Amino acid sequence: MSASNHQSETSDDDFGPNTLDDEDEWKDIEPEDFTNSFVSFDGSTKFSDLKDFLQDAKDNHGVDLFDLTDRHGLETYGMIKLINYVRERVSQGLVRPDVSPENFLEGDRYMRPFMDDDALLYSIDDIFDVAKQQAHCSANESTKERMSDEDIQDLLKLNNQLREQLKYYRNAYQEAYLENLDLKVRNGNKTKEQSTNEDHNTRHSTEKSKDKDHDTHYFSSYDHSDIHETMLRDSVRTNAYRDFIYENKNLFAGKVVLDVGCGTGILSLFCAKAGAAKVIAVDNSSIIDKAREIVYVNGLSDTIHCLRGKIEELTLPVKHVDIIVSEWMGYCLMYEAMLDSVIWARDRYLSPDGLMIPSHATLRLSLLGDDDEIADKVAYWSSVYGFDMSCMLARAYDDVEVRTVRPKAVPSRSETLLQLPLHTIRKDELTFNGVDFVLRAERDIDQLQGFVIHFDIAFAASREHDIQEAKVTFSTGPSGQETHWQQAVALIDTSTAKAVSLNSGEQVCGELGLRKGDENSRDLEVTINWRIKSATTDSEAMSRQSWRMH
Repeated sequence: MSASNHQSETSDDDFGPNTLDDEDEWKDIEPEDFTNSFVSFDGSTKFSDLKDFLQDAKDNHGVDLFDLTDRHGLETYGMIKLINYVRERVSQGLVRPDVSPENFLEGDRYMRPFMDDDALLYSIDDIFDVAKQQAHCSANESTKERMSDEDIQDLLKLNNQLREQLKYYRNAYQEAYLENLDLKVRNGNKTKEQSTNEDHNTRHSTEKSKDKDHDTHYFSSYDHSDIHETMLRDSVRTNAYRDFIYENKNLFAGKVVLDVGCGTGILSLFCAKAGAAKVIAVDNSSIIDKAREIVYVNGLSDTIHCLRGKIEELTLPVKHVDIIVSEWMGYCLMYEAMLDSVIWARDRYLSPDGLMIPSHATLRLSLLGDDDEIADKVAYWSSVYGFDMSCMLARAYDDVEVRTVRPKAVPSRSETLLQLPLHTIRKDELTFNGVDFVLRAERDIDQLQGFVIHFDIAFAASREHDIQEAKVTFSTGPSGQETHWQQAVALIDTSTAKAVSLNSGEQVCGELGLRKGDENSRDLEVTINWRIKSATTDSEAMSRQSWRMH
């Protein structure tokens, strides 16, 4: 997988003509001053009373905010989008705009204020309060009498929870608005010398900015639906998560769940259906917009809250979570380094008795030999229409190749390289210089062609359980059902390492190293040292080769 840190492009006019030159003028954008008056949707009237504004919106523009909130289940973000949408449409001459949800809910277009200093956007919780008051006043007295004290207390508790949630979203919206406005002002006040210096700094970007560029490419690769369809269609992967969650609903009932790298939100949906009280779905690609829509159309907006951003840079609306669920595994298990973010989230948010899903991962290695596909490829480039093009094979020996390996091309059992207990493993343990392995050939092969890297995943129902106690598992190995991860193949370059055959019982001994790429920390570099050991000979000559995955 899968969990860029994009900044939306804005024009100079996005936030109106404001120019702030000194500290005193900053006082004009303090949230306290946004609530002086409420400007009607057509801009003709200012109201000091919110109720008067709401009545004007209903009478003159056909926009009944109470009714729309009730019918469409609008939350804070939905109300913000509705207000900005109506202001835009009325300004275009549509006095009574069509307020169907599909016109304004999708995407983030209407999250940006249409009108500068719009007091209405900072009174969202007041709108909901007025709606509640009206509903309370119009309620049948006999219905109130039938409510028990316990029912009333439950409603009061829910009301307090909703007010806290609205307060959080309002503050987050204010901070985002002020941050964007501050950025605009600073950009607008740059001197020519400052601009020249910034151009110079840009041309001499730091390693940190390079990392951001790599992150941008990484996250944007998950913007499109094709990769998500591939992952969802992987029944081995998706069924394992679904089966574990649905078979352990007692673990999820009433709990707070964090989904890191949520993608389309499928794991969040499983958790919500299993009874989770709240699911926080986080992703830093634009697919989060589709996740919000999917959550909405499936009627789970009250449970699942979608947030866009890097988990390391977000502030979640909770201090702790009970469960972290994530599909973080990449090719060769470690490719794309998403596990780093999951571990960060675990250390920051998971409660001491919290659960990681999945709970264990195992990196495995086996031999590759007598693979007809590889032999055909080598033979093909050796003579292409009578010409030697064997130089085209160079990349095949430099890069880890992701493909499906047939079981008959694997002459050994797989060896465990590294076990990852996800409740306790540290980030510094994810890279290593050398892990010893011994792979025994179980049949004769004419040529040792390379190594096959794959992984197994396990879901334990308790952080106290070890991997053997996990009832839901899956493997990405050659002998299992095919997954979208396939296998990672490291081919031996016979131009630098002597081609060897193996007899049954002979062993390939060595060590494997795994580390992040030098230029891009999401890349992977694999190094293997190996030698052949048999009952009669024990070669001291070590072969060594490195491969990249990028």
